[in-house]
Amino acid sequence: MRLAEWVRRLTAHPGLNSLLTSLEGTCAWRSVAPEARPVLLAAAYDHAPRKTLIVTASYERALHWQAKLALCGVPQGYLYQLPSGSSALFEDALPEHIALSDRLGGLRALVDDGPCVVIGSPQAVLERTLPRDLLIDAFVSAKPGDTVEPEILVRRLARLGYERAEPVRLPGQFSQRGGILDVYPTGRDLPVRLEFFGDQIESLRTFDPNSQRSTGSLPALAIAPSRETLFTERDEGLADLVASTIHREAAALDEEGAARLEELVGEDAESLRAHRFFDRLDLYRPMLHPESGCALDLLGPDDLVVLDEPLELESIATRTEEELGQALHARAERGEILASLPNDFLLPPEHLGSPAGLLVLSAMNSWPGWLSVAREEEVGASSLDPYRGRPE
Repeated sequence: MRLAEWVRRLTAHPGLNSLLTSLEGTCAWRSVAPEARPVLLAAAYDHAPRKTLIVTASYERALHWQAKLALCGVPQGYLYQLPSGSSALFEDALPEHIALSDRLGGLRALVDDGPCVVIGSPQAVLERTLPRDLLIDAFVSAKPGDTVEPEILVRRLARLGYERAEPVRLPGQFSQRGGILDVYPTGRDLPVRLEFFGDQIESLRTFDPNSQRSTGSLPALAIAPSRETLFTERDEGLADLVASTIHREAAALDEEGAARLEELVGEDAESLRAHRFFDRLDLYRPMLHPESGCALDLLGPDDLVVLDEPLELESIATRTEEELGQALHARAERGEILASLPNDFLLPPEHLGSPAGLLVLSAMNSWPGWLSVAREEEVGASSLDPYRGRPE
């Protein structure tokens, strides 16, 4: 019997009925060994599919969760990773296109209709992102038969941070050749070719970015933003604010740091003034989106957040907050960025306890004081003793 079929049969087991029906409000499953958690959660998802965000200790643990859930019968197309997008806060570097694409794909899944499972670390989940309304409004939808001028679509892609490239090879790129528009939407495995006849979309086809050959057709397409920080209509005056802050903060630095701040942040201010996307744009997300929350705040009241060993998550989130604070302080001292605080970019660990629908999975049977659990279920799923080295 395949594992997925066995998991489906678990949903009818009378001993699991109380577990599967307990997922309302805040609930804790006690004494659950790590290897049992994907099995039980897959059974709960099969029993009542819903949008689910799993918070686990690390990206590696998230990949393990994804593989186990797929084996247990959760459809692969409903499983999403939510990697961290904060590398630009620690150092200036080229964008990590694949990680950013996966992250935006996970965020898109959280605001889309329908069930799914998104998995991320505490850092990835608590990082501030685009507000829910802005993220939803930023989507571009297309399907065969739609009438839209290709030039208008190109301008919309540019406003979402997509960059022109020939040929298209990475997420966040697009190209236009006559009546053909190629775009590599973030969160998708393959780029898509839109073929136009005049102003009407004739077909949508995925294609291999290396060979450029078509691999299949699509009935519809939703294009997510290619960046997690976007320009809005409320940005007037932001460049002037940044420019005035440069002079104030440069006065407190040594000569080398002041010169560096005026050069780097001065260039940023000019890009902000021109609404031109640039690699350091995420540093200004607190100014561009001051009302932003994190991935948890994209969920609705009927969705579920799963905390995989909350005490461990709290420790990791606290350490991440401290490390980010140290990095931001050091960069500001060197004149690389304007002064900022970790909570400008990352919500505190206590925010993990804010969702209305919350499931705690624990073998420690203990959790942080900020986490209020209304109902507890003793599962008693323990690890098997290893047989290696034992006599027959």
